[in-house]
Amino acid sequence: MSARPRPLPRLLRFRDAPGYLGMDRNRFNREVRPCLTEVRIGVQGIAFDRLELDAWADDYKSRNGRPSAERIKPWDV
Repeated sequence: MSARPRPLPRLLRFRDAPGYLGMDRNRFNREVRPCLTEVRIGVQGIAFDRLELDAWADDYKSRNGRPSAERIKPWDV
């Protein structure tokens, strides 16, 4: 028997949000956090909506991404 996969939480705590986007906390605070809605959790907790994080990443990718170099893959030969 295999365990059922757990769905991703909708709200990610501040400590987890930078890692979710693959960046450090300083860059997250400088570039991403000002664009997001902060959700208070309890007295001290702060979280961010995962869908807003995904939307930020999509926008960032559309402005800064480029197609990867065309390469021959071993399975194409």
